[in-house]
Amino acid sequence: MHLQLLAAVLTFTQPVPAPLAQPILAAPSAAPAAVLGEGWIADFDEAVALAKKEKKDLLVDFTGSDWCGWCIKLNDEVFKHEEFLVEAKKHFVLVALDFPRKPEIKAKVPNPKRNEELQEKYQIQGFPTILLMTPDGDVFGQTGYRPGGPKPYVEHMMEMLNKGKAEIADAAKLVDAWKGATGDAKLAAWDKLADALEKMSDESVAARKLLEPIKEGLTLDPTNAAGRKLRAVKALLRFDMADEAVVTAGMELDPKNEAGTYELALAAAFQDQSRFDDADYVKGLIEKVEKFDALKKIHNRERVVFPFALCAFLSRDTLQDMERAKRFAARTKEIGSDNTRLIAAMDEILNG
Repeated sequence: MHLQLLAAVLTFTQPVPAPLAQPILAAPSAAPAAVLGEGWIADFDEAVALAKKEKKDLLVDFTGSDWCGWCIKLNDEVFKHEEFLVEAKKHFVLVALDFPRKPEIKAKVPNPKRNEELQEKYQIQGFPTILLMTPDGDVFGQTGYRPGGPKPYVEHMMEMLNKGKAEIADAAKLVDAWKGATGDAKLAAWDKLADALEKMSDESVAARKLLEPIKEGLTLDPTNAAGRKLRAVKALLRFDMADEAVVTAGMELDPKNEAGTYELALAAAFQDQSRFDDADYVKGLIEKVEKFDALKKIHNRERVVFPFALCAFLSRDTLQDMERAKRFAARTKEIGSDNTRLIAAMDEILNG
């Protein structure tokens, strides 16, 4: 069941905003591994040492060079061109962390276990993902495949370099101010953190610097008397930093989904797939969806359709309950989605 369910999740959703990570596609034909390309280093730690020596930053490409269609397009259209390489190497040490499938390509990856560690550390969920970071590992930019060739890509890269580093520096100042404050000044410093975070885009890498102190809003204002708890919950849900306590708080603070916080919390409840084998856990998730459905209020159907579709899969595969699976499949179709594959999968369940 799990391979089928995970495939559905990867197909139907983009865990990272679209410009940052494109859907993982099978390549029509193999391309040369990016790790073999001119100017690229395949060992992350070697690249870090070089970046420190040359006083440069890192451009890190998480790629599947022999199977990922968008990775191959990015390499062919941008990364192997002199126009990109000349400009990029002025500012960055270029790193290709490859996750190939063919044995002969895998053999050329110098430290695959280290690559996996870095994938987990930086929460890479789609290929290609491109990170711009300092030699100390502070990420200040993230992107993926972009059309247009080398010149627009270099312009985009330089925009991230200039804007991203400034945002990281500003975020660090806000965090330092919050850490050093006490009493009422600490509350005021927290409010400034929240103000800054709410102005940031969903793609902002600097936002990650603010989320740990923002989480303190849950305890600074436990009854939401000053509105800080709700602000913290919204931010943590928005940037995918929600644990069970945040999910519960999101539902409790917006019980009728008037502000859309309830549905954000509902979607977040399904992000952890590690317990999808547990029938009792799955039943709890399904109860959350059924309770939400009774509210009859949806702000973003593409966000909401994801948990309904997953309930259809989980009812069929974990609970072995086809009647419930068909009910969720039908409801998924009623909510609607622009993703034709998702709708086709629901039809398959309804006809099963």
